[in-house]
Amino acid sequence: MLRKDPLLHFLVIGGLLFVTLSWLGRTSAPMSPQRIVITAEQVAELARSAELLQGRPPTDEELQDLVREAVREEVYYRRALALELDVNDDEVRRRLVEKMQYLTEDTADPDPPQADVEAYFAANAAQFRIPELVTFDQVFFSPRMRGDSVLTDADESLQAMQGGASPEAFGDSTPLDGRFEAADPERVRILFGEALTEAVFAEAMNVWLGPFESDFGWHLVRIIDRRSERDPQYAEVEVLVHEAYAAQRLERANETAFAQARAYFDIAVQWEAGKDAEVWP
Repeated sequence: MLRKDPLLHFLVIGGLLFVTLSWLGRTSAPMSPQRIVITAEQVAELARSAELLQGRPPTDEELQDLVREAVREEVYYRRALALELDVNDDEVRRRLVEKMQYLTEDTADPDPPQADVEAYFAANAAQFRIPELVTFDQVFFSPRMRGDSVLTDADESLQAMQGGASPEAFGDSTPLDGRFEAADPERVRILFGEALTEAVFAEAMNVWLGPFESDFGWHLVRIIDRRSERDPQYAEVEVLVHEAYAAQRLERANETAFAQARAYFDIAVQWEAGKDAEVWP
């Protein structure tokens, strides 16, 4: 049965690794830690890679962050080797780092006391504050389909709809919804841009407005409902609170596990060729 279930294999192996890591965690760091040196060549390569990705050289602070990640990776890699997690495979380094992180995640309590979660909610109420929400209808006019007449068509349709004409008789097909229910400002801004967002959160309701330009084209909108920003009851956001609390606990567990693994190493960084390596804090 065990041979036929890869997931069961993974769980069994993970459990054994967790026991091993827990046993090692009870022992003190070696009297003579291994030395890790991030060389000037490595620092330069990190800087080059960052420049390729973002189109500019990294700042000093960004380079510090890159080196910090390189140190973290090397520490996890060496500790993984010490635990004999390695195999002869092209992706072994990445996989070993992942395994060390998985072991850390396994130590997080999957079912924390409810009182602790509610206390976290009370202490972080601003994080779960419900923003102002708006429900509105929109009618779309496509520049691709209408060409130079798109604004004229939109203005004429606006006058007709303000006079009581049905919105179904106007506009063009679009993958966007005709009605947006309880949309927050960020969602509206991403889809429609700043001008339309300001309008639906400020202008009068039940009146057709526009046209407003977005990346898609032009829109007429009618605000149906607006709800003010407010602090929710715990029951309204219970799932979100549990997720946020679990993420915080996992982050702390990761930092604790890294600090324990870090104690096995002396670390230095050679920032420039020809200069001595400096002790990494």
